[in-house]
Order: sequence, then C-alpha cells, then structure tokens
Amino acid sequence: MPNIQQYNFTYNNIHNTIRNTAKAIAERGYEPDYLLAIGGGGLIPARIMRSYINRPILIVSLSRYSDETGTAPASQPIKLQWLETDIDLTGKKVLVIDEVDDERTTLEFTLQHLFESHPGAEFSAFVVHNKKKEKKGKLPEQLKHFFVGEEIEDYWINYAWDAENIDMFGK
Repeated sequence: MPNIQQYNFTYNNIHNTIRNTAKAIAERGYEPDYLLAIGGGGLIPARIMRSYINRPILIVSLSRYSDETGTAPASQPIKLQWLETDIDLTGKKVLVIDEVDDERTTLEFTLQHLFESHPGAEFSAFVVHNKKKEKKGKLPEQLKHFFVGEEIEDYWINYAWDAENIDMFGK
C-alpha cells in the first residue's frame, strides 16, 4: 500500500490558525455582523472564530454526496438545510466559514445561493485551509473579502473532529 501524504490537524492547530486569522481580520478593519457556518466542516471553526469575533452564528448545511453511503460524489453540492431566518440581512456583513477550500465547489455553490437569496447583504468568506491547487469552482466577483488561515499542499486532511479515536489522533 502506498504511503499517502496527509495532514493530521489537532484542535490546537486549528484553534491557533483561527486565532491568528481573527487578528488579521481585525487588523484589516473587517467587522462582520454574523458568522455563517457551512455544516458540517465549518461548524467547529465558526464556533472557535466566535471566541474572537463575538457575533451570532447562522448555519447552512450541504452534502457533497448523492447517496446515503457518502461515497458517490454529486455533480454539485446538495442543500440539506438552508438559511431560513426572520433576520433581515440587508446591509449586513456576513462572514461565511468552512474548514477547507479544496475544489471550491462547495464555497462557490454556497456563496452564489447566498448572493441570490440575500442581494442586500455583503458576504465575505474564511477557510481554515486552502489547498494550493487548481480549483473547479470560482469565487463570486461580489465577494468582499476572502480570508485564508493557512495555505497547504493538496494532501489528504485529517481533522481532530473526524477522528474515531481521539486519544490516538495525530500520533
């Protein structure tokens, strides 16, 4: 079996990356009114970000797989839960958060639908990790800011929250 190059990111790795990015965001003068997590990978990073940018968290949830086993990739993300709120986002700044920008298809899909459904809002995005590779998707032109915690190589990523045995994670 070939040795696959991979990252094993611990909670400490993620927390420190998000803390450093939150400082950089503040230094640029960007102050969002809301954080918006893309579930499932963006949920934990959004909560950590809230420790530094104390704003309410909104959630959308998508699936990249078209079957119940989670093995057959869909041609585009599938909405599982979308932003349904009585909150008027007109004139509001929303920071969309996900854990990784791999092919950019999830981020493109989410942002396009947010811009369509909330035309008066200003959207920016933050990913903890951006894989340095050619992307299938594109960032919308109207995206205000794109913040990246860390640029990484195109290796498999193991996040601490995906580990079945947390005691053995990263060893």
